[in-house]
Amino acid sequence: MADSPDAVQKLKDACDRAYEKWQNSCSDAVWDIIRELVSAGAQQIPANDSVDYWDNNWESVSLDDGFDLANKGVVVVGGSKAQIGHGHVIAIYPGTKIPNGGYQYFYKPANKYLLLKSSGLFPRALSTSMGRVWPGAMSKGDKTVWDPWGKDDAFEQVRFWAPPASF
Repeated sequence: MADSPDAVQKLKDACDRAYEKWQNSCSDAVWDIIRELVSAGAQQIPANDSVDYWDNNWESVSLDDGFDLANKGVVVVGGSKAQIGHGHVIAIYPGTKIPNGGYQYFYKPANKYLLLKSSGLFPRALSTSMGRVWPGAMSKGDKTVWDPWGKDDAFEQVRFWAPPASF
């Protein structure tokens, strides 16, 4: 198991590189991190398939355990499947917990921008997105694991995993 300042820095650096390289693909970004730090031969697969893969091959972890592991330099991924279209996957970015929300989003029914209020402290996230429609979906550690989903009921569907060798 990784557990050193060097391992934490390597995870941050891998997240930063994946963010810069794959701003239009959450699964490509996350699998880049996995290839760099977990398994060089890992193949990139779409978000919905990634969730199934991790469910069957990695260890399920709670959000709090995932936060602790990421702050030891362990790759921790999270995601949820979509019934129609693509799901979404992220990695927990090492660092302190920060408030979710705090950014503007466009609210179509009122045809104006609103500020998403914070509802608590969450671990940071590495997240990129194909559509970039939701401002919370893009994060290089500046937003939380909650923000890509933007609603409590959607975030309740998100699960987290770490490689089995992490324990």
